[in-house]
Amino acid sequence: MLPHERVPPPPTTTPTDGSVGTGTGHHPHHRRHAPDPARDRPRFDDDGLAHWYRWPARVTQQPVVRATMIVSLDGMATLDGRSGGLGGPADERRFTLLRDLADVVLVGSGTARAEHYGGIRLNDTRARRRARWGLGVIPPPLAVVTGRGLPADSPVFTDTVTPPIIVTTDAAAASVPADSGARVLVAGTDRVDLTAVIVALAGLGLHRISCEGGPALLAGLLAADLLDELCLTVAPLLAGPGGERLLPADAVPAPGSRRWQLRDRHDEDDLLFLRYRREHGPGAAE
Repeated sequence: MLPHERVPPPPTTTPTDGSVGTGTGHHPHHRRHAPDPARDRPRFDDDGLAHWYRWPARVTQQPVVRATMIVSLDGMATLDGRSGGLGGPADERRFTLLRDLADVVLVGSGTARAEHYGGIRLNDTRARRRARWGLGVIPPPLAVVTGRGLPADSPVFTDTVTPPIIVTTDAAAASVPADSGARVLVAGTDRVDLTAVIVALAGLGLHRISCEGGPALLAGLLAADLLDELCLTVAPLLAGPGGERLLPADAVPAPGSRRWQLRDRHDEDDLLFLRYRREHGPGAAE
């Protein structure tokens, strides 16, 4: 394992741009549309979809934080404890492509455990397209945010090609397995300072930061005014009670994180794909 890297505290002021230094019932008056193969087929090839999800031009100079989330019609982010049950092939394709467009994938340890996260692996097709997009053939690393550490047998450590980045606190840094090969970033004493995390990842040259949740990490990014873009899939089902919502009930987004612009939308297989950017500041511009 590399020596622990202590992340310096962020500036006392944050840049204003936020970049940081299945029921079947239906209304009787609405006719259910018959399946339309022309409508339901995939709309883009890989390069077209990559253009649709292109990063803003400023990503070459400063970090951009994008969250990729899925939600049911009743606002739930999980089904039976996992987000994977909400999607389908069309969502999985976009989820994979968004990973391949990233420099690093940021995820909370709770989501990593629940979804059995291992490192990202690229088949030949994915490696070629990533190279074609100028991002190289090495899979992007996972950056796992944890205040308690991860067990030594976690797939984050044992099933990966690219060594992970473990973002943690002073209190939990010693729990990272010494032989894991992980890079450890210490960002905070008792709680992970997400502003310092984004600064540290950018310092490693990782500007295209794709966050895969879960809800608590998303809420933390919004509270710290760090999120620039939200790629939201709306799944055509009602999850019912018992799961996690897109944001926890006590989430308090920063004032600058409250207004968003819809940049793109399309549908496929009854899923709705939305891409939002911050309404104000550089996060709203291409």
